[in-house]
Amino acid sequence: MSEIAMRAPTSDDWPAILALAELAVSEVPNAPSQLGWLNNRKSFSTSDGIQQHFVATSGERIVGYACIEYRNKTTNGRKPIDGAYRLFVVVAPPARRTLGTQLLAKLQERLVKLDARKAWMLEYDADAHFISYLEEMGFVKIVRFDLEGTPVVELSIDAPFHSLAPQT
Repeated sequence: MSEIAMRAPTSDDWPAILALAELAVSEVPNAPSQLGWLNNRKSFSTSDGIQQHFVATSGERIVGYACIEYRNKTTNGRKPIDGAYRLFVVVAPPARRTLGTQLLAKLQERLVKLDARKAWMLEYDADAHFISYLEEMGFVKIVRFDLEGTPVVELSIDAPFHSLAPQT
């Protein structure tokens, strides 16, 4: 893989991001299509809250996607917890510990700039390898539940998020 560059996604990137999202869950048995996930990222507007996202590229190819979101309202209409941001890291399974770590470090920088108090992720319960990796990075399992018939687990990490930054 050539040198990794990071940039904001463009509208032309969404098909490649969807293909990457499908690849990211390729080891999860019966994983649902990631089209709904993609549409949620694409349709986010400034009136919804805060969204900062970027793609990682190797040459012209998109090899990673990361996003930080804070929605003004939860899906059930309640106000979310102040300072709690949702994170998304999308990479091919073999790149989780390399590129995934780089993306988490970039997200950590953004969390600090946003004065975040907590970050959380929602992952498929069957994705044991990724969940284990996130736990190694400092995330803690909070709750398991079914989301549209698929078991998921919510993981959380508190500020200052030092475990997400590379150790120098």
